[in-house]
Parts: sequence; C-alpha cells; structure tokens
Amino acid sequence: MKHPSELFIKYLLVKDASATDATIKKSLQDWGILLPIQEEEASYLAWIRYGLGQAPPGFDPANRLHRPTVQYLRDMEVYELFFPTDAVEEAWNILASPQQRLSVESVLMSRLGDGMTKEAIQKLNRRFGWHLTLGGVEAYGRFFWNVNLLTFDEWGRFLYGRTALYDRHMALLQADKTLAFYHLRLEQSVESKRMIQRAQEIAYFTLEEVANIPGTRADKVKAIGVLTKAVVECHDALSTSDMALKEVLSQFERFRMENPQTAPPSIHQLAPAGAYSGSGVKEKEAVGA
Repeated sequence: MKHPSELFIKYLLVKDASATDATIKKSLQDWGILLPIQEEEASYLAWIRYGLGQAPPGFDPANRLHRPTVQYLRDMEVYELFFPTDAVEEAWNILASPQQRLSVESVLMSRLGDGMTKEAIQKLNRRFGWHLTLGGVEAYGRFFWNVNLLTFDEWGRFLYGRTALYDRHMALLQADKTLAFYHLRLEQSVESKRMIQRAQEIAYFTLEEVANIPGTRADKVKAIGVLTKAVVECHDALSTSDMALKEVLSQFERFRMENPQTAPPSIHQLAPAGAYSGSGVKEKEAVGA
C-alpha cells in the first residue's frame, strides 16, 4: 500500500542515498507524519528505492545548472522540493503549522474540486487571518498528503487505530460540500426545507437497503418501522412548512396600505396653539405680556 507522503519519502532518499529505513522513519516522525503500515514498511521503502534507479554521473541536488541532475529530479517528481516555488514554500510552511495542517488535510480529504476548495480556503483565511492559496494547498497535497494515492479501503487501513481523526477523515472522503464545511467549522447557510428533504431521502434509501436484507428478523422489522416513521415525519414537516408559508403569504395579501382620497389635515388644524404638544405656548404668552 502506498503512502500519502510518497514523494516526500522519495525526496529524503534522493537527498541522502545512504539513508536507512530507520533514518527515513525518524524524519517522518520529526515532521509528525504517520509511518508506513508496519507490516508493509520494509517492502514499501525497498520498492521506492528500486524505483529511484541510478542517479546520473556528477549528480548534485544542490546544483540547478547541472542538467542531468535536474532531469533526474524531474523524472523522480521531486525537483520542486529541492528548488521550491512559492507554492511549495507555502506547502512546507503548512507542514510546520499544526493548525493549518489539520485544516488543509481535511480540505484535501473532502476532495471538493478546485472551485469549492478555493471557497473553503477563502473562508479559512477570513476566519483565521491566514494567507493560504490554492496553489499552496495543492502542492501540500502533492508532496505530503496525496489523497488519491490510496483507495477508500486503504485509507481505512492506513488511519485506523493510529489517529484520533480516523472517523472524521473517513467521513470527509465521502462528504459533500455541506458536510465538509461543517467538519471544517466554516460558516454556511443551510436551507431548512432542503435539509428536511435530504433527511427524508436518507431515511427512504436506507429503508430500501434494509428491506433487501433476507428474512424477517426482529431487528429488520424494527428498523423498517423506525425508518418508515422518519419518512412520514419528514413528509409532515414539509407539508406543514408549505402550508405555514401559504398562510403567511395569504395574510400579507390581505394587508394593504390604505390610500385615503381626502387631503390630510393641515398643521394649523393639528396644532392651533402653535405646537402640537403645547410646548412653547407659555413662552409665547410670556413674551406678549
């Protein structure tokens, strides 16, 4: 099974061809990166080493003017770790920041796509005063947290029993935007009617799954009853919501502002003494005395 930081592991091996498995594991631990699965660790690191092949003559990863070296680094897909772009510099900074790293890895686990990922990044920046960019987050994903290298089941094996975020990450792998933003604690508007409709959909399709279970066990019958009740309650809630809205609109329709045909009384009619409230009358009399 591959590791989400596979390119980073390659970088460590290219940087120091003499690095032992223990050295690589120590570097991963120093950066707070989960180690490969223990029973697959040795074979996996050996497989990466084999894939590196032979470095070219005169190999010098500190010299970007040595063409064979540059080509080799590009072939191994680690060139930008040796000669970082702005995006990769940002990725290194994310790796060194526990708070940013937690949020970025959660965004990557949810696989929102460029548009919604950018929206999530903007919301994170506003909330925490960060300056994350889409390029930096993508670079972090490529080198340190490549979600696409592992299947859903492999992620389950990789994370289970080794991180407190197991449930959250596994949920994010299948989450839509709304659930992903909820886990990220990002503000969003949720329309009540759509929320009830979604609950009804979930209850109904779960009911269909339960109904296909063979037999008539007690737990199956109980589940059918509970789910049927949930479907009906959602239907009632949606119906009540619609009727309540119609009633409000009906009342609004009856409420109309009157447009009187006669002219309003003049200010002299309203305040014959010179002021509507009578204020100033005594002062006027005192002046005339």
